Amino acid sequence: FFAVHALCTDIDIVRHDVNPSWEKGPVRNALEFAKMLRCCGPEIFAVVSDPETKKAVDMLNALDLRDQVGSYRVIVSFESKKLEDFSLCVLQRNNCFDCDAPILDKPRVPLIAQWRGRSVDDAAARKFLIGHLDHPEADERSERLRHSWKVVCGANPAYDAFPEQHQIYYPSKGSSSAMWYDPVFKVETVDGRKVWCKRHYRCTPRTVRDDVRASASSAGAWTLSTLDNGIVSLEHWTTVDVADDLSWIVFHYTGAARNVGQSYLGGLLCSADGSWPAAARSGPELERIREALRKCDLEFWELYGHGRLDVPEPRSYMWSDQDGAWEQANPAPLDPIGEMSVTSWREASSGVAA
Repeated sequence: FFAVHALCTDIDIVRHDVNPSWEKGPVRNALEFAKMLRCCGPEIFAVVSDPETKKAVDMLNALDLRDQVGSYRVIVSFESKKLEDFSLCVLQRNNCFDCDAPILDKPRVPLIAQWRGRSVDDAAARKFLIGHLDHPEADERSERLRHSWKVVCGANPAYDAFPEQHQIYYPSKGSSSAMWYDPVFKVETVDGRKVWCKRHYRCTPRTVRDDVRASASSAGAWTLSTLDNGIVSLEHWTTVDVADDLSWIVFHYTGAARNVGQSYLGGLLCSADGSWPAAARSGPELERIREALRKCDLEFWELYGHGRLDVPEPRSYMWSDQDGAWEQANPAPLDPIGEMSVTSWREASSGVAA
């Protein structure tokens, strides 16, 4: 049955693969190659003429399409203007492989409806993101730090592979409703170096359907967009629940790099310091977090990055002593990027490697 099913059923991941394949057939492979040369000849020549950039492309081609962690490590290891221009031309501007990955709309995750006994409005939704950042719009319970949140654990292998994840949310100066999001995290490159990575997303309020909101308000729903190494990613984030004392927050996200053919989704538990919230190791607060994650169609055992809760001092693998010592010697670049692009920021700062 399975053999017949495989022969008779179209599989989109094959049809929209960014690599040459037997399943596409020689004609389709040839057409894609011809389109690349026709649309992006100078960018391709620049890549094949530079040994380091060509090595990056060869390593990306050798990886399984589903290995997002491996792909990202390669991209970070060889980050350059030539690689960015190549990706921007071949994948983003001209979509030479005809990829079209959608943002997944299931599970249907409900928005937080009330906080501290009141309906959630736009002002509260902004405070949720700003979190513990030292900012005038921060909540009175904010710890006034250089970051908004630290990731405790997440439902994606990337959150196990890339530790020390800081989230920095702050309002945009050019819009009364939009915000910026700068994630900062540690990556080990393919040659063993440890470096800080910093990305830059624009956050805009998103209107959601009635089935995931308890009132007419869509406060707490956001659309995040970024141009990262030549690839546009679009993500829908949902604020699922927030502790009354701001000690933790649960997000759900679903996104896609449409022209690369990759969709992804997951959930995050965050706290001010990256550790499991002390008041939520047992009892009602623990069950509240469990229920929030279940709204994301997730269970505790599916999450990456956290340790056991039934020990005196539960630790997150995202924030190990070894990682902490490295951060002490190599402080994270937590200053907000602001209104400039991440490309301009990289050029101005000349990178942030250890």
